[in-house]
Amino acid sequence: MMSFMYLKTHKLIEEIKRNFPHIDVVIGGAHGSCYREKALELCKGIDYAITFEGDEAIVELCQGLPLNEIKGLIYRNSDAQLIYNGDRKFIQDLDKIPFPRYDKFELSKYIFNDIDISSSRGCPHRCTFCSVKMVAGRQLRFRSAEHVIEEIAYWYERGYRKFNFVDDNFTFKYDRVYAICDLIEERGFNDLKITNANGIRADKADRDLLIRMREVGFYYIGFGVECGNDKILKNIKKGETMAQIREAIETACDLGYDVVLNFLVGSPGETWKDIEDSVALALEYPVMDVRFNNITPTPRSELFEWLEENDYFIQTPEQYLNSVTSWSYEPVYFTPDLSADEKRRALLYTRKTRKKVLEKAFIRKTKRFGPLAKLVAPVVTSDRFMDAMMYSPKLLKLAEKIKGN
Repeated sequence: MMSFMYLKTHKLIEEIKRNFPHIDVVIGGAHGSCYREKALELCKGIDYAITFEGDEAIVELCQGLPLNEIKGLIYRNSDAQLIYNGDRKFIQDLDKIPFPRYDKFELSKYIFNDIDISSSRGCPHRCTFCSVKMVAGRQLRFRSAEHVIEEIAYWYERGYRKFNFVDDNFTFKYDRVYAICDLIEERGFNDLKITNANGIRADKADRDLLIRMREVGFYYIGFGVECGNDKILKNIKKGETMAQIREAIETACDLGYDVVLNFLVGSPGETWKDIEDSVALALEYPVMDVRFNNITPTPRSELFEWLEENDYFIQTPEQYLNSVTSWSYEPVYFTPDLSADEKRRALLYTRKTRKKVLEKAFIRKTKRFGPLAKLVAPVVTSDRFMDAMMYSPKLLKLAEKIKGN
């Protein structure tokens, strides 16, 4: 369960309970890990919550082990008191966990015809805006290259060719990535289209690695650049420099990747001048897309705690988590360096910047159509068209065909 739009999930749970009162409801994921006991307080229909990794705890719960012996479990005792059994140790050998096969899912009804692969867990970095430490922990753990290829092979045999690695740190261990690439080549999977849409770190993307990934089918990379200068990188504890970020962007573009840059708007200490630096960076390289995100702080992140301590919130978590998205223009908080009105203007300004980048990228991708590409670009990159495309498989396939994806 995600914390975003959690009240809608509550309604779904309540509906399930009305129709099937005998069925227990168990939640996990980001919401269970961040909200913990409060998740059960806010929704009486939730019977159990599991924190961090749920692979083992859910099995023990289904097997009927005594509730007080299941680490990572939150439940109500006979007195209706909420009990948390404490954190569970993280799973070290990820290869022992079967990869999902989605046997009961109607995959043909999904908009995107690709398969997400999670090949590692955890993140050792300390970015202030992120709460991944409460979901996957700081300790990095990896599946072996062989185990990852087993999953690709399973879907390959079923006709899938598009894959997306959703790891927080896919390229952290270069040797493992090289091994995955070698196995893709050895197995003869020479028609794959692979993305890193969740993003990879710029300091873990050297030229040789990106070349090798490109050779076996990787074509789309996201970078979490967050801002346009070293001052803000330091404020948010990103652990990277602008020099590293620029080198990674330039290299990926030079190698022909579709590059997406992810920015944040309104980080601590960010002024209008800093936002101009972000915009300048977004326009500097021939990237495919830039996304300027309206920060929606998640509970237990350092940013959330800082905003709460200083009373900078404009909306309560219940309000913004159930209404504001990263694409919204409405600020969730202000800072001494950026008022709510300035942030609202900044979000509108950066959205126009994104439109420029999208139009340029579309024209580059469709230059074979000549002047027609320039005429069509404003239409197909409009918010209305892009929103419609997200709900229409036909429009999505048409757009990919035109762009050559």
